[in-house]
Amino acid sequence: MQHILIADLPASSPGFVELLAREGLPASAALCRAARQAEQEPLRDDAQAAWLTPAERWLARALRLQRDDAEQAPWARLAAMADGLGDAFDASQPLGALTPAHLLLGRDSLSLTDPADLALPDDEARALFDAASGLFADAGWTLRYAAPLRWYVAHPSLAEVVTAGVARARGRSVAAWMPAGPAARPWRQLLTEVQMTWQHHPINEARLARGERDINALWLHGCGSLPAGWNSPMRLAEPGGAAPARDALVDAVLHGMADAARPDAADALHWIDAGALLAGDPVIGLRTIDAALSAALQTALAAESRVRLTLAGDRLWRTLEVGRGGWAPWRRTRLTELFAAV
Repeated sequence: MQHILIADLPASSPGFVELLAREGLPASAALCRAARQAEQEPLRDDAQAAWLTPAERWLARALRLQRDDAEQAPWARLAAMADGLGDAFDASQPLGALTPAHLLLGRDSLSLTDPADLALPDDEARALFDAASGLFADAGWTLRYAAPLRWYVAHPSLAEVVTAGVARARGRSVAAWMPAGPAARPWRQLLTEVQMTWQHHPINEARLARGERDINALWLHGCGSLPAGWNSPMRLAEPGGAAPARDALVDAVLHGMADAARPDAADALHWIDAGALLAGDPVIGLRTIDAALSAALQTALAAESRVRLTLAGDRLWRTLEVGRGGWAPWRRTRLTELFAAV
């Protein structure tokens, strides 16, 4: 079965709903006009406060990793496999991912800016990593570097720490999304030391002098555990019209999923990052989503008679089944309404 996931649709935004009504999804709607709903996640009372996004919950479910009410997913483990660091940490070690970030001070809150916008080069990231590595070692944490926006850390306390990914916290006040509780105390103490070390670091001083944002935090996420002996039931579809993940960790997670796929894994996933595409010009972003989705549908339907399309917003996910034919002629799926209802 071919799967297409439209991740992080801002369906709760009135502006997005108005844009959908005005622009539509002409290319994709033509291919989905006889689609039927296959599955839908129940709407949660805490839909806007859940630690995992609907896209993350769907992916964890599709990969047969966790129960539906889980609050963590093993994204750091999967990403580390893609980065060739799967053997750098013992399987029993609780592992998390670290993303260098900028927390923006507002009038009365701190918000997480998009790490991808920092354009952090490898040499600057490595210099900041080197400045912080001694603090981690002294505190008994194991720290490894993989990419400018993807570091990994292991410590026993992470087994009980609940975290939110970048997609959940980006652009919001971080007060509700930073790890809390007694289990997170070692991390908060270490993060404070790192922030003090970086405050006047030459890399940050140079970035500020160039008019760029400094790196003043590390975002911890993806701390779930990977079941022993797990293999992915899903592989990554061949790249084509689908838009890749903008989040550095999610990008590695998808490749880690592919690396861990069973030899007989027949299901393939096309990932389209709606949140990233809509972050710039929303009109261009919506048109790009339409083009990417229609291209992915055409590619998938050329291989199989049926395709599963999952729409994941900020409240829930919904899966549609799209076919090449054989559908009741009176069925007319209004795709834009479904995009706005997740």
